Amino acid sequence: MMKNVDPNAFEDLTYLVKLQISHDKILNGNILASALYNVSRSVEKLVLQHNKWDWIPDNVFDGLNGSNVYYIDLSYNNLRSFNGTRLLLKIPRLKYLILDENPLSHSDIDFHNMEYMFKISLQNTYIQKVPTFCDGDGESFLPRLRSLYLDRSSMKSVSRDDFPGRCLPFLWKLSLSFSDISSIQNDTFAGLPVLKYLLLQNMVKLRLLDYFAFHSASLELLNLGSSKFKFVYKGRYNNDLFKFTPNMNNLSLFDNQITDGSTLKTLLWHLVRLQKINLQSCDLNYLARGTFDRLLDLRIIILKGNSLYGWDPDMFSKLSNLNTLYLSGNNIAVVNRTSLEFIAKINLEYIDLANNPLACSCQQLWFRDWLKESKNITVPHYPSRYVCRSPPEWDKKMLASFNYTEEDCREKNPWILIGSVLGSVVFVCMVVVIVIYTHLPTVRNIIYLIRLRRKGYVRLVNSEEYMFDCYVVSCETDEHWVFQTLYSTLEDEYAFHLCIPSRDFDVGESKADQIEEKMKESKKIIIVMSNDFAQDEWCQFQLEKAQERIRNQGKEAVVLIMLRDIDHKHMTSTIKNLLRKSSYATWVKGKIATKLFWDIVVAAIEKPFGNPPVAI
Repeated sequence: MMKNVDPNAFEDLTYLVKLQISHDKILNGNILASALYNVSRSVEKLVLQHNKWDWIPDNVFDGLNGSNVYYIDLSYNNLRSFNGTRLLLKIPRLKYLILDENPLSHSDIDFHNMEYMFKISLQNTYIQKVPTFCDGDGESFLPRLRSLYLDRSSMKSVSRDDFPGRCLPFLWKLSLSFSDISSIQNDTFAGLPVLKYLLLQNMVKLRLLDYFAFHSASLELLNLGSSKFKFVYKGRYNNDLFKFTPNMNNLSLFDNQITDGSTLKTLLWHLVRLQKINLQSCDLNYLARGTFDRLLDLRIIILKGNSLYGWDPDMFSKLSNLNTLYLSGNNIAVVNRTSLEFIAKINLEYIDLANNPLACSCQQLWFRDWLKESKNITVPHYPSRYVCRSPPEWDKKMLASFNYTEEDCREKNPWILIGSVLGSVVFVCMVVVIVIYTHLPTVRNIIYLIRLRRKGYVRLVNSEEYMFDCYVVSCETDEHWVFQTLYSTLEDEYAFHLCIPSRDFDVGESKADQIEEKMKESKKIIIVMSNDFAQDEWCQFQLEKAQERIRNQGKEAVVLIMLRDIDHKHMTSTIKNLLRKSSYATWVKGKIATKLFWDIVVAAIEKPFGNPPVAI
């Protein structure tokens, strides 16, 4: 440590560019001020860190008058105030000022003489509210400021009044990471005309995001990672949270709690210009069908560290610009040909499937061979991190060493023998099928009615808790049948109260929010299916919400109506699984057949809820 510095100490350093004096608790500020008078005019950077200074004289930088200095770092001191009016009087063209790790409050900083400032860093200070960046006349102290760092502050909330555009007209990067902010109010950043990068990482006390919290026409990157925000609590944010960031192309939501695939799909719905999304460690357990279908500019998707067991074969097939996909560290056991067919369609360059609990079984043969033979795509960490976890005899062994052949699997497959035995029965079954095929809808309805009239376990539900008896899901093409037939029969003849979106929704309100609200207010959900239904995005969104009801209340919560059979090419995996697990009523014209149809629908509506599904 230096106690004294000769005033001429730096005089002969003609080409000095950077002067650093750090970890010197003894050096007096007045001595430093004298020495700086003889520093070369070529000096550009002055670093005065870790000196524990609790004050510096007002004239400390006067000796730098006429120099090239553009950068001053005073971090890790003990400064309780910073007076720009005096300290920067002789160096008004300073561009970078670092004041991190000083006990400064928002009222202890004078921003005068900073007209040319590009970057100010005030991280880990005692700031409890955003400082004022304008003078009493509304003129900006920092008209050229590009970057502002207020990380690790003690601020509790932020609002539009904290960031007026006239005071920060050219601010394009703002960081509030690691702060104590618990709420972000409407239009907080809307006034910043050129804001492009917003960093809100590790804001673990964040509890509320208002409807217009991220309203910004210029915002391109948002990092909300590691904030532990619980998107599972709908009251803390709105489904249209990102509706008002039309130019967002980079979104980081890693290490927040999203869990539900439908929630993720709703959040991303409006981000049609997104190019990169980071969803690492978001507790995602499934991806809703069509989650990324609107995001055609996506280049990079990060889904590692979640609880995914797989994905719909068409999940990524529309993303022609996608080049990098991370799926490592999930619960994926088997990867088959169908799972990766999208790679050839979109020319993916990089896919990471490492650290998944792979099953070394006959179903894995294709993936094992694909990993060994793939040459036009990068597969990182292969083979070391592609390890089997089942069956027990293959636990912790690399997939590359799995030595089963197609012949081995044929010998071990009991279905070959079973298929041979059953083959003789097929002909008889075909004859029976042909006989009843022409009457199949009616036969199907009779079977459904018999099931409905079985007496099972009853869980009482108070109908008075609901505003509607049924919420009706249908596409626009089928609404004529809904109003002319379904509505007129159920409401006029049976006195049920239906919620029909095109009739009962409020104009101008968020459609997604109203779907959730009206479904909660309805005792049961009627789903009217057809080819047009299978292709309608809003119908598929409502179908996802209906499946959530099934998971919570059991399959009796939904009444399925097949208005017109769905062609194979329009049959989605979601609808196929629903029809496989649940019975449905088929619309058939004819005096007896139609009466049977309505008997089924009424019985399904009136049938009490059974026991909801239980995880074991």
